[in-house]
Amino acid sequence: MFDIDEEKDTLAKALSEQYSQNIISMEEYERLLEYINKIETKKEANIIEKIIQENNIETNEIIMPQTKERYFSMFSWRTTNVKSINGNGGKFISLFGTNRIIVDNLPKGKTVLNVNSVFGLTEIIVSKNIRIINKTVAIFSGIFSPDEINRKNEELPELYIIGKAIFGNITIKAIDVFKKETEQEKEFEEKVKEKILKRIYDEM
Repeated sequence: MFDIDEEKDTLAKALSEQYSQNIISMEEYERLLEYINKIETKKEANIIEKIIQENNIETNEIIMPQTKERYFSMFSWRTTNVKSINGNGGKFISLFGTNRIIVDNLPKGKTVLNVNSVFGLTEIIVSKNIRIINKTVAIFSGIFSPDEINRKNEELPELYIIGKAIFGNITIKAIDVFKKETEQEKEFEEKVKEKILKRIYDEM
């Protein structure tokens, strides 16, 4: 026999579990929870259950497999170049500190980056030749991100960012990393040339 209250409770628990695992955003959690509270028939419950199952399937395809790489910053500053290990870029936790993450060389396919800022700052600098999909959640904090970059170009590597900012900030920047490196190399070369010319002039 269909017990509507029991079914609502089961669906609400499954939805809360998805939110706690960063599978869905706060907005989607609140929207689906509102639908659950309005359920009156078994058919409506089946529809919501199907949506929840599809969220789990989609996320499993993205996040598998796992990695043990973790980076913790507390009352400190850390800069890390991300390396994709079996599709996972690692987990970064900033607690009253700053994590500066540079992503400029990813293999084709999906790489998942898990970031959490608690009273801290996470800055993610991504090369423009990488697709960015931001699924982070803000709780009493701010997330600053450009629109999803290169969304239509499926041939590029994809960076899928998940996590939470709690009384902290997550900032995502898309820049031309390679151009910046080239400019730095040219600047270094110019300085070397100046030193050589100065030395030659002094010895004359």
